[in-house]
Amino acid sequence: MLLGNAEGKLDRYICLISRKGDHAIFLYSSTRVPCLIAEDLCLEVVFPIDSTLQYTTDVPKKGQGVKCLLGLRTMDKNIRIELNNDGSSQKFFLEIKRTSSAYSVTSSMGLPSSFSWLEKYQALIQGSTPSPQPNDNPFANDVFDPLRYMNVDPAPPEAVPAKKIEAPTFYADRDSGSSGEGTTSGEGTTSGETTPFGFENNFTDSIVVDDIPSNLKKSLSKDSLDYLDESDMTDSLSRITNQLGLGGSGVELVEGIKPATGRENIVRHLMNQREEEFTHKETLKVFCGTWNVNGQSPLSGRSLAKWLDADQECPDIFAIGFQELDLSNQAYIFSDSAKETEWLTAVRKSLPSKTLYKKVKLIRLVGVMMIVYIKEKYAHKVHFVDSDYVATGIMGIMGNKGGVGVRFSIQGTSICFINSHLAAHQEEFERRNQDYRDINSKMRFKQFVPPLHIREHDVLFWIGDLNYRITDLDIGKVKTLIERKQFKDLRCYDQLHRQLGRTDVFDGYQEGELNFQPTYKYDPGTDVWDTSEKCRAPAWCDRVLFKGPDIRLKAYRCHQDLKVSDHKPVSALFDVDIKVIDDEKSKRVYEDIMKQLDRLENEYLPQVKLSKTDFIFQDLKFLEAQVQSLIVENTGQVPVTFEFIKKLDETSHCRSWMEVTPSQSVVVPGEGCEIQLKAYVDENSVGKLSSGDDKVEDILVLHLHGGKDFFITVGGSYIPSSFGSSIQALIQMHGPIREVPVAQLIEIEQPGSLEKRDLTASGGRLYAIPKEIWRLVDHIWRVGKLETGLFERSGLQTEVSKIRDCLDTGVPDAIPGSIHSVAATLLLFLKCLPESVIPCSVYQRCLECSRNYMLCKQVIAQIPECHRNVFRYLCAFLRELLSHTSDNNLDVKLLATTFGKIFLRPPPAPMTSKRLRSTREESPVGQGEEDMKRAAFVYHFLTNEYDE
Repeated sequence: MLLGNAEGKLDRYICLISRKGDHAIFLYSSTRVPCLIAEDLCLEVVFPIDSTLQYTTDVPKKGQGVKCLLGLRTMDKNIRIELNNDGSSQKFFLEIKRTSSAYSVTSSMGLPSSFSWLEKYQALIQGSTPSPQPNDNPFANDVFDPLRYMNVDPAPPEAVPAKKIEAPTFYADRDSGSSGEGTTSGEGTTSGETTPFGFENNFTDSIVVDDIPSNLKKSLSKDSLDYLDESDMTDSLSRITNQLGLGGSGVELVEGIKPATGRENIVRHLMNQREEEFTHKETLKVFCGTWNVNGQSPLSGRSLAKWLDADQECPDIFAIGFQELDLSNQAYIFSDSAKETEWLTAVRKSLPSKTLYKKVKLIRLVGVMMIVYIKEKYAHKVHFVDSDYVATGIMGIMGNKGGVGVRFSIQGTSICFINSHLAAHQEEFERRNQDYRDINSKMRFKQFVPPLHIREHDVLFWIGDLNYRITDLDIGKVKTLIERKQFKDLRCYDQLHRQLGRTDVFDGYQEGELNFQPTYKYDPGTDVWDTSEKCRAPAWCDRVLFKGPDIRLKAYRCHQDLKVSDHKPVSALFDVDIKVIDDEKSKRVYEDIMKQLDRLENEYLPQVKLSKTDFIFQDLKFLEAQVQSLIVENTGQVPVTFEFIKKLDETSHCRSWMEVTPSQSVVVPGEGCEIQLKAYVDENSVGKLSSGDDKVEDILVLHLHGGKDFFITVGGSYIPSSFGSSIQALIQMHGPIREVPVAQLIEIEQPGSLEKRDLTASGGRLYAIPKEIWRLVDHIWRVGKLETGLFERSGLQTEVSKIRDCLDTGVPDAIPGSIHSVAATLLLFLKCLPESVIPCSVYQRCLECSRNYMLCKQVIAQIPECHRNVFRYLCAFLRELLSHTSDNNLDVKLLATTFGKIFLRPPPAPMTSKRLRSTREESPVGQGEEDMKRAAFVYHFLTNEYDE
């Protein structure tokens, strides 16, 4: 980028900064171009985007080859900027226009910002220190504080729901020019932490646990921000350079943001190889605790101290997990929970009182919550904090079971904590295994590009109510072994112990010796084993597992003194060696590697050999994966970076039914990399394959950075399934779908096929509803209408596959599998419909009339008859199930929530920008309101007889 002034044109970096709804443009100078380390950058100019800023843009026509121009003018500054004429510059202009318009709207509503957060940057430019601002909020101590609802500090959860502290967002131009006529342009964005609906997370709060100052007590309530030291704000110079992809010492590239270019991948690889030259080990004490609290509230005071403050030496890091935090039905629907506040306060008060801790992150999925704290003295060394969750309830809709994860990097080590609540009941160990697989494979930390997996961390801790039981032993014998403290003998019958190291379940994880009595199940408030009618056998449900080098278990115990729940809390204490980076040494190694790469790039080109370039996936089935391997062998003399790249006008490097792992990597000379090509048809891809809009055909482009491209062809065949077929097609099929010719399937899937097809000529007829839906509903009604937990527990994958084959082939006559697998299959079948039961064309109208039953009926009366028949049939079925609620314990609100998301699906977003498309997904408020409206719409039809 070029700035015009009296001395000529100079290279600059430009950023568009977003914080708390405000926006500003930052201009940085650099001691060298390209900028390599944080110390190269110096902040020169700040432009707040407000009413005083005037800007002009000039974008030449495509192909003219001249620069884009941006003019910025205020009362005391006038700068002209030149950028490359490419798409990134135009996007940058659009962002400036959008943010300027947003300011005009908010200021017209009486919500202008003072941009007080810019004072420290203005002072930095002028070389002075900003003066502290007094608290001028006269409503601060009132029950109702008007400033909570304005764009003014402090901003409570109501103003930005489920996001207590909003980190800055950066849109950065960072491609470097090489001379006075070179330009810098490009765009990168990193948004602040955005929490899924039902979550709260923030970094950080600083507290002295045994003596909380009076001005901090309000911050402990749900209606206020947690205390945040200004020095902890994430818009520091080093954080900005990280967002720009520039390592502060050259080594953040190793442990921070995933490399964006082939050169950075190679640098990261070589830095890892030489890390012993610039790192040494430092030991931290890590406390991991887990407790299923059974929906109870904590006792007052420091009631958890016997659990959290039981060690002489204070841990450096706390990871505290809860399960069944809130068992109320409202917890499934609403994001707020009073239980969360109660237990968070109890944890704060019970942390070791001799030291100061800061909260790294809190995340909650319904009743599964995890809080991570770190000693204040280490807080400045924590970077790249991120979190994610995976629900493993029915179809991933219900969060009654699932897992939450928090990851961060400290010094040169990445740490990940997972807290999970797996499927219950002694006989459901295979479902527990599937829950683990789902959490392990689906959890993604999306701050990184591409998203980071659980396995991509140096140190891993997995805690929670894993629900594994003691099997093949009667309850009397179990209690006898416990009384004799023969825990080693008893452990041989533990379901998890039998699998660790022998199967893919918790592969690579370790656990300490179980030298304490089982933690479940007790009569609440006592140490007495379960005396209820069910009389559950004792079991080690609550566990702490760990994975990674340099981890030493120091203690593993349960805490019998805490009795409010039917579980006992468990804790484990570890010594963990983390890598500490010597900045000066790392800089020297980094510079040495850069010199080597410069020399090698001039002498060598990347060369690889592929094991094969043609792959055939024959007879793919819905929900059954096929995996084949591709070996990339480096036959050259330099490290090779490869990645699979997108083809023109496509959004991904592969089709939706294909997964490539890894999609990019570095291969050193003489070695190879195994790539797994996984073909898997799920609910997102089955519809297009069923309708003929997609085929099992693709061409993958393997790109070598600095080298050529390889083209890999993928082909195969897909066995049609009723899953993914439309309602209009299903009601025209008289026999199983496997018996229908493919040409006929494609024909009846075409829009308007019902009107065009002459059924009388062929002697055929239409079904009122798809026979597959009728078979599933009929089976549930006959076999499981009195079963508890319907539509709340997930099905076994093996059973779901058998049910699929039964529906698609007609064999056997009776539907196989457990009733919960059949119920899960019904939801899956409805979720796979290409057009939801209530067509998306009336989606918005359904939300608008969700409070009025008469209007809701009018909308249903206008949808196609085949869809209306299915909706009426399913609602009648659910009403009948609810008539037996005294036996099956079904709750109408839970059913309305579950089926509301199934019956009503929003139309596909028309926006092409990935960033714009994700807006609704990233808004917990908007999504939460829509979910409640969908539930309200369906609720009318579950509580009223629907008569046209």
